[in-house]
Amino acid sequence: MPQPAKKPEERLGHGSVEYHDPRYIPHTKALRNNKGIPIPQASERWHVTVQSWFNALKISGHSVFFEASDWATAVAAAEMYDRFLRTDNASILGQFVKLTERLGCTELDRKRGRIELQDSEVKDTDKDRAAEAVISWKSHLGIVRDTG
Repeated sequence: MPQPAKKPEERLGHGSVEYHDPRYIPHTKALRNNKGIPIPQASERWHVTVQSWFNALKISGHSVFFEASDWATAVAAAEMYDRFLRTDNASILGQFVKLTERLGCTELDRKRGRIELQDSEVKDTDKDRAAEAVISWKSHLGIVRDTG
């Protein structure tokens, strides 16, 4: 006689949907203690590519979670990146990559750290106006009565 199917929460292994996996956290919530922390400026002595990387890090969405120690790590990483670009020493590049992973600079690094950035809420006003127009035309044709 066949066994009854198990409920999703009773199944072993990874779930077919991400919310069934208790190890998956869609985003991180924490109280921020970083108000008033001065964000360092990119040094003018850095290579132009390093300045671009550092400025991109400052405006990225996950940087709102950065504390003073994270910004200090970002400055150290920028110094390493600058030194790499000036010397082409591959071991320096490896250390830079490790620091950027810890800072969550790429989408993959953020997923590993269970940080998910969400797009800002966009209200579609055209959709609302289109719905009103359809109701208006249907009421003119006698298909729908105007309830408003």
